[in-house]
Amino acid sequence: MYSNKKIVQSLGEILKAKSIFHIVISPGSRNAPIIIHFTQHKDFKTYSIVDERCAGFFALGIAQEIKKPVILSCTSGSSVVNYYPSVTEAFYQNIPLIFLTADRPKEIINILEEQTIHQENIFQNHVESSIQLTEDETKLGLWYNERLINESINKCIEKKKPIHINIPFSEPLYETTEFLHVKPKIINTFPVKNCIEKTKYYRKEKHIWKKSKKKMILLGLYNTGKELEKILNKLSRDPTIVIFTETTSHVYGKFFFSCIDQLLFSMKDTEWIKLKPHILLTIGGNIISKKIKYFLRKNPPKYHWHLGENNRKNYPDIYYRLNTYWPIEPEFFFKIFHVSSLESLKSSDYRYKWEKLRKCRRKKNNWFLKKEKSFSDLKVLFCIFKYIPNHSVLQLGNSTIIRYYQLFDEKKHSVESYCNRGTSGIEGSVSTAIGYAVSSKKKVTLIIGDISFFYDSNALWNNYIPNNFRLILINNGGGNIFRSISEYKIPEKIFNFFETKHLFTAEKICEMHNWKYERVSNKFSLKKSLDIFWNKSDIPCLLEIDTQKSNNAKILKKYLSYLS
Repeated sequence: MYSNKKIVQSLGEILKAKSIFHIVISPGSRNAPIIIHFTQHKDFKTYSIVDERCAGFFALGIAQEIKKPVILSCTSGSSVVNYYPSVTEAFYQNIPLIFLTADRPKEIINILEEQTIHQENIFQNHVESSIQLTEDETKLGLWYNERLINESINKCIEKKKPIHINIPFSEPLYETTEFLHVKPKIINTFPVKNCIEKTKYYRKEKHIWKKSKKKMILLGLYNTGKELEKILNKLSRDPTIVIFTETTSHVYGKFFFSCIDQLLFSMKDTEWIKLKPHILLTIGGNIISKKIKYFLRKNPPKYHWHLGENNRKNYPDIYYRLNTYWPIEPEFFFKIFHVSSLESLKSSDYRYKWEKLRKCRRKKNNWFLKKEKSFSDLKVLFCIFKYIPNHSVLQLGNSTIIRYYQLFDEKKHSVESYCNRGTSGIEGSVSTAIGYAVSSKKKVTLIIGDISFFYDSNALWNNYIPNNFRLILINNGGGNIFRSISEYKIPEKIFNFFETKHLFTAEKICEMHNWKYERVSNKFSLKKSLDIFWNKSDIPCLLEIDTQKSNNAKILKKYLSYLS
C-alpha cells in the first residue's frame, strides 16, 4: 500500500535509489501522505518521535553513527520551526539530514488558514539546499519536482549538510493505492577529484612548510578521520611538528597533544610567545578550548592555513590571521604536499619543548587529583572517565561536561566521543545520544549536566531506547559552568539569572519512563555504583550524582592554578 500522491512516490523511489532508508516521523495530519507511504514501504526504517525538536536531534544521532543522510518528516506550522535547533547543529557539524516539511497549498498561505506559516526557505541560512515542490502531477510537473529532489539530495550527500524540501499537500491526504504510478529519473553525480594546481603560490608555500621549524597542526570537530589518523601519526614524529587534538577530533596518536586546556590554561603570554608556531595548520570545525583561541588571536603565527572540503560558504578565519584556505580533504593535502624534513631539521627542538611542558603538567595534574578529597565535579568526572568501557561510545553534554573531559587523557584512545559542538547548545544532547545508541551495536553512555538533561528530558519519551543505554547525570544544582568561566565577580543576586538554581532530581522522570534510577552523593557509593553500572539490564539506567555540596567553581580554579 502506497500514498496516491505521485510526488511522495517519486520522493520515496529517489531516496531508495540513493540508499537513504532511515526516516524519523513526527505525527501530524498534513504529512499523512508521507507517513502512509514510508511506514508501508518495506525498504525504509521508520521511527516515530512526537517532539519535533527531539526528533531532529534523534535523527542527527543516527546520522552520526551510520555516516549517511537521515530523513525527517513533520506536519505544517510551528512544528517546522521546532526543527531549527537541529538544522543549525547539523549544518555546523557537517551532518547530512533531509528535512521533509508538509505544507498547505501555496494559494491559501497568509489568509488566516489554520496551521500555516511561511515555510518556504525557512531554513535557508543553515541548509545546503532549500526547495519548494509543486502539486502538479502532469508529466512536466513530475519532471520538475524529480529534478529538484535529485539535485538537492545529491548536495546533501556531497557536502554533508542538511537540506530542506517543502512539500504542499491538498486534501484528500489519506488516499492510497496498491501500485506505484511513477518511475522517476535518477540523477547521479561523481565527486571531483581533489586537485592542487602547482602554481608559484603552491611552490612558495611548499617551500615555507619545508623550511619551518615550528609547525602546529590543530584539529577541531572532525567526524571521519581514520585515514587522516594514520597520516598524522607518521607526521607526529617530525621534531618540527606538534599535533593538537580535541575530544571531538576523532583521531588519536601516541605523540598527539590531546589535553589542550591542561597544557595551556595556566600558561603565561611570555611562555606562549616562545612556543607559538610559525605555521598553524587547522583541520575540521569548531574548537572547544577558549585558551588556545585566546593565544592564537593575541599572539598569532605568521601563517595560518586551513584544510577542508569545499563545503564552506565563508572562510574559517577564526584567529584573524588566515593566509591560505585549501578547499581539499586533509588526507589528500598531506599525500601530495608534505615533504619529510627529518634529515634537514634535526636541530629543531620544537616538539621536545612541548613534550617537556606536557610532562610537567601531567605530573601536577596527577598530584592534585591524588590529594584533592572533595566530592566535586572535577573529582567525580575524573573517576567516571576511568570507568567508561573500552571500545564504547561516549556522548558528552554541553558545556561543563565536555570542558572537563578536555582536561584528562583517560580513555580517549579507546572510546569514541561525541558532543554537539556545531552550535554548542544544550537543547539536544539527550536526543542525539539516544539516536546514536538506537543505530549502534556498541555500548553508548551519555554524561550530562542537570540543566541540559532537564531541558531535553522529552528525549526519554521514546520507544526505541536500547536496554544497554547508560546516562550519567551530574547534578550540581544549576549551571555551575558560569561560575567557572566568568572573569569578573558578579553579585549573587545577578548570578541567579545565569545559574538557574533548582532542587530537582531525575527520579520521577525515570519512574515515568520505566528507567532504572540510582542517586549517589559520596565517593564510596559512586565507586560501588560504577562497578556494576554497565552490567546487562532489562531497561536503560540513569545514575544521578549529587555534587551540590562542593564549591565546584572554586575547586576547578584551584586545580587550574595548580597546573602553572
